Amino acid sequence: MKNGFQLLLAAGLSVLLLGSAGGPGSALAQEMDEETAKMNAKSYYHGTPPIPKRLPEQKGWLQIPTPPKEKFIKHQFMPPISAEAKMKAMQSLMYYNPFSLKQMINFMAAKKKAAKGLSFDEVVESMKMKANELNMKFVGVSTPYKIIREIYDKNYPRVEIYSFCDLQTLAYILEYVPEFIVFIPCKIAVMEDRNGDIWLVTLDWDVRWMDTSPNPNRISDELRKRAISVRERLEKIMEAGANGDL
Repeated sequence: MKNGFQLLLAAGLSVLLLGSAGGPGSALAQEMDEETAKMNAKSYYHGTPPIPKRLPEQKGWLQIPTPPKEKFIKHQFMPPISAEAKMKAMQSLMYYNPFSLKQMINFMAAKKKAAKGLSFDEVVESMKMKANELNMKFVGVSTPYKIIREIYDKNYPRVEIYSFCDLQTLAYILEYVPEFIVFIPCKIAVMEDRNGDIWLVTLDWDVRWMDTSPNPNRISDELRKRAISVRERLEKIMEAGANGDL
């Protein structure tokens, strides 16, 4: 736990160094941005192949302390992190975070607005059809608005959360990091906003963001490929719902 906090502190100090106005800090920040852009040109999808190969472990001029490479054991949970340690780590990182809570949540969300004229049910039906086509099994729906209307506001907007899953990818992910169960199954929420527009929203996570990480404990190429595929299929399901594809 102590080593983990030291790593977070080192990362925070690096942000401070790179973000300093003027002097060598801003020059390093510009160099880091340029190097990241070069990596993205190689690691992100730009036509072919459909799932690009991951870049090799990064070894650049900026060396941040990382844990050693660990032995992978299937279905092994990591030790819990205390609330106090999380609070201290996040408070340290928040010093360099310019976002409000609403902005941070928006950053973490991928969303699409449904085309005008589509009904809520048409959006949902299109999602389900596309999910079935893409081998994303529909595993359930939650309808919290019904209870909210009963106990709080009878005019509350309709909001439903649909769950989809690629069961084989789920099995692989839980072998590698069982803690990921908190994000499973993949969910797409459909909600009417105050203007009557219908939005489709999901958690935006992309394992390619980790391509720049110097940590040696990297997921397998097979799991990375599957995770990218799940993210891309969720995008296609939302697109189908937003367009009313049948």
